[in-house]
Amino acid sequence: MKKIIEPIRIEIPLGIMFQSVNCYLIPGKQLTLIDCGLYSESNWEIFQKKIKEHGYQVADIEQIIITHEHRDHIGLLPEIMANCNAIVRVPKMIKEWFSQPGKKNKEEIDFTKKLFNSLGFPKDILKEVFQYIEEVKGNRKFTNLDRFEFFEEGDYLEMGNTQWEILNTPGHCPSQFVFLQKEQKRIFGSDMLLPIAPMPIKVENPNEKGQPVKGLVDLLNSFERLRVFDIQTIYPGHGPVFNDANAMIDKQLARMKMRKEECYDCIKSGLNTPYHINRKMYSFQKMPPDFSGMFMVLGYIDLLLQEEKIVKNKEGFSLPI
Repeated sequence: MKKIIEPIRIEIPLGIMFQSVNCYLIPGKQLTLIDCGLYSESNWEIFQKKIKEHGYQVADIEQIIITHEHRDHIGLLPEIMANCNAIVRVPKMIKEWFSQPGKKNKEEIDFTKKLFNSLGFPKDILKEVFQYIEEVKGNRKFTNLDRFEFFEEGDYLEMGNTQWEILNTPGHCPSQFVFLQKEQKRIFGSDMLLPIAPMPIKVENPNEKGQPVKGLVDLLNSFERLRVFDIQTIYPGHGPVFNDANAMIDKQLARMKMRKEECYDCIKSGLNTPYHINRKMYSFQKMPPDFSGMFMVLGYIDLLLQEEKIVKNKEGFSLPI
């Protein structure tokens, strides 16, 4: 077995759910960077300072790999590209986020507003939610698109002189990719394998126009897919490196099962809209934004509908008659 090259974890400040987001610098035949952190002028300074602490310059980066399109993972990419000649490898399914970021950003904002308009929000709070969505859904322009290469499920990437298999593991979002080294039982888990349950974000289903994905259903399926590999070392998108993916999955599944029953009890008690269920289950979180709590509630509702324990009607959700 080849000597294992440990990645260098670079933490970039975030402050939303997690205090930071991880980038990984991987030495080897070519210096590789996985993900780029959240954009701000101060974060750009922090990124440069931190890689210098490990003996590198931005100009040394030869390969940049993106796990998914969220702004805390691609934010500093324009600055990094402007200061090195790296090839940028990204999922083919998010190609338009780089070639047409303005168009994709508008589509996501429009869909998110339509979705939240259907969740039973009071008008004054909904107005605040829409304002928040407009503020956080920023897009950035990308140049040098000739330096981009695109990968798909089943392809391989070389990082740290080792081949890593590319897996599409939807749940957090449809375009979430992870990189698996089976023999070494290691994985770059991005936002799929985290110290806390990943947030199953509701976006438009790429295979069903106008309909949202069933993110939590997808997440549970991806958990089951990854479980068979008995992964021992996880390099997550947020938080410290941890061990034993299956133990973490079991812990998160147990909590989700408990929270799903809480959601069922809310509906049984007469709370019939996602907004009111969210306020009961996540009253400690400020609304807006509290997207994390709302997306979990919508996920539990998807599971309860799938199990036929609840039904959807004009007013919202209720028990079957």
